[in-house]
Amino acid sequence: MKNITFLKSFLLLVAVMTLFSCEKYSGDDDWESKEANSTLVVRTRAAMAVVDEEAKVSYPVNIYIFNGSGVCVGVETISSDADELKLSLPEGRYDVYAIAGAEADDYDLPTKENATEDAVIALKDGHAHGDLMTAGNSVSLAYGEENTLTLSLERKVMMLETVTINNVPSNVTAVSVTVAPLYENIMLNGGYSGDNGEYTVSLAKEGTGNTWKSEASVYLPEASAAATVKVSFTTDDKTISYSYTCPEELKANYKINISGTYSGDGVELNGSIIGETWAGTTNVTFEFSDEGSSESGVTGDDETPGNDVGPEVGTLYEGCYVLRKELQDGNTVVTLMSVESKRSLDFEENDEQEQIKSVMDAGIEELTQDLNVDGIYGWRLATLEDMEYIKSHPDQMKEGFYAVTKKNFLITNTTWYYYEKEGGNVGMFNSVNGVTDDLFSSGQCYLYAFTTLTFTK
Repeated sequence: MKNITFLKSFLLLVAVMTLFSCEKYSGDDDWESKEANSTLVVRTRAAMAVVDEEAKVSYPVNIYIFNGSGVCVGVETISSDADELKLSLPEGRYDVYAIAGAEADDYDLPTKENATEDAVIALKDGHAHGDLMTAGNSVSLAYGEENTLTLSLERKVMMLETVTINNVPSNVTAVSVTVAPLYENIMLNGGYSGDNGEYTVSLAKEGTGNTWKSEASVYLPEASAAATVKVSFTTDDKTISYSYTCPEELKANYKINISGTYSGDGVELNGSIIGETWAGTTNVTFEFSDEGSSESGVTGDDETPGNDVGPEVGTLYEGCYVLRKELQDGNTVVTLMSVESKRSLDFEENDEQEQIKSVMDAGIEELTQDLNVDGIYGWRLATLEDMEYIKSHPDQMKEGFYAVTKKNFLITNTTWYYYEKEGGNVGMFNSVNGVTDDLFSSGQCYLYAFTTLTFTK
């Protein structure tokens, strides 16, 4: 009797194990035969680094799902903010990639059959890049689980906004500007392919004056190395070109404005190439001499940047207070701050950080609306480094600031200043004890606007 009972128990155990082995799986080798028993919900948002009015998600968003064996098992599209992607999949690990802003009419997009994680999102001949963003992440689905994956999209292109050449000689019949080298295409995993791309823009003469300009904003992959700007003048019998190396990198998520002035025997680019992120700005101000220019076209400016240039600490520069000045890689980096401040900003402590950041951005714009002159752009919140510098120079801030602005900069135990924490959130800094805190209600919390300029001789 005991043997019969044991046999029945054994057979029941085998039956249960067989049942579960039919419902679950242990690998991806026969993925297509597995039961789609789990749910993956995919959402997208702009990364914190690019959150503002100009940094909304670019649509369509093409989603590629790869299983643990690296095989593409799904290609889906999110067309608008109202769309939600919900997929039924077998349990297991997946790599999910998103490419946003790539219209099928403009790009050769990978299909499910030929997609790989390093597939190139190739631009079709004769078409222009869009506002491309990418994201990628891994997710593991348990048996019967619903898992929501939020992909933070990061912009992979810069924007060439305006190109201006002033004081062009009257005998010039055409002006063009070329920027190189650029990456040529973006890959599905967010990398770049090809590093010998270039972009040439033709300028148009403005009225009867001697200024040539282009305002056709275009998206371009970032520079693959130190960028060179070549300015070409065409007359009836020849083309003369001048090439110069930019002192700073031209990176994705920056706006680029090129301004130059012809001076005597050559082109002197004494304007600026301005790197303006959609979330903040880095300003690069530099001068070009005519040395190294060539009628045959392409030579570089070999002069070594000078050291002691730019305004002095504790003075006013274009109506802004010069907070600090330091040397970096042979250049002079100057931090400016607004003379005016704001407090009692209109937000609640429990508001989302994105809402709070938008209030800060509006305050900064109001503080600096009359200061965006002569290449000064990119006003932003203070960084922790800015605030620590202020804390370590109390006399400069109390006495030096008042001496040139006739305005008080308060340094007390109850005075706080808004600053941007690592990761993009807004916090508060006490200028006496260096304490940092999350946001709380305080009428004694001040907002100043900051920006950074780079000067070379």
